[in-house]
Amino acid sequence: MSVREIPVVFDCEGSELVGMVHLPARVSGRGMLSIVAGGPQYRGGVCRMQVQMARHLADAGIPVMRFDYRGLGDSEGRFRGFQDVAADLGAAIQAFRAQVPGLQEVVLWGGCDAASAVLINAWRYPEVTGVVLGNPWVHNPGTGDAVAVKHYGQRMRDKDFWLKVLRLQYNPLPALATLLRRTWTRLAGGGSGTAGSVVDAPDAPFVPRMRHGLQQFKGDVLFLMSGRSLLSREFDELMATDPAWQQAARSPRLVARHDIPEGDQAFSTLDTRTEVNRVTRQWMLDARALAAAPAATGPQA
Repeated sequence: MSVREIPVVFDCEGSELVGMVHLPARVSGRGMLSIVAGGPQYRGGVCRMQVQMARHLADAGIPVMRFDYRGLGDSEGRFRGFQDVAADLGAAIQAFRAQVPGLQEVVLWGGCDAASAVLINAWRYPEVTGVVLGNPWVHNPGTGDAVAVKHYGQRMRDKDFWLKVLRLQYNPLPALATLLRRTWTRLAGGGSGTAGSVVDAPDAPFVPRMRHGLQQFKGDVLFLMSGRSLLSREFDELMATDPAWQQAARSPRLVARHDIPEGDQAFSTLDTRTEVNRVTRQWMLDARALAAAPAATGPQA
């Protein structure tokens, strides 16, 4: 299919933001706004993943826009961190709709802390009817230690692990410190640190804000989860142990999940990026079919 790639510049609270719209010749009524993760990234994405995804989706008639937050890439302003990008997302959605007449629904895609930003903010925008979340970032000491203890427990059943210890090729002290810290936390009655009232403000703790956003969102959700990411396991640990998160996950209209066993946190290999693109395209075209598939179950431990 013929696809035009159109550079765009738009305003966000006095700063000029830069983006790229991938516009197919025949456009569906549902498009995707691609969100970058924080840090030194820009609209191309890790390993140009956002470019590859945009072109893959546009070939199926799905318009896509990718852009730089304020202070990242080619955009003006100061980068405020993933917890304070609501204005950037709102400005990008409006610029996207201006470039694609007839666009009725917008899906937000994000991985790592971009997925966290999507969860925090998606419910704010009436146009957003779906979100695609790659390994959402929920790191905190409680879930981090819980996942680490399980990981070390699995390694301790591995003969090669003990051979490395005996050969002094592995330092067991960090693992022991994590185990002791986790034990102390459990004895003291500590948890993941996500309980309590939610304050919907940029300076409030981000994990409760994510949970609040998920509970408020009534559209479609696709989780893309990597088997080789400890951070992905942290999200699963949170979902498995926190009743408030379990309740929030029942709020969206549809929830689908696709696991990528060989994927890492950033989907950094060609095979995993290809799978992410394939599954995202399938979900964009028919979310209900993917949600009903046996492999597309909700978040679990």
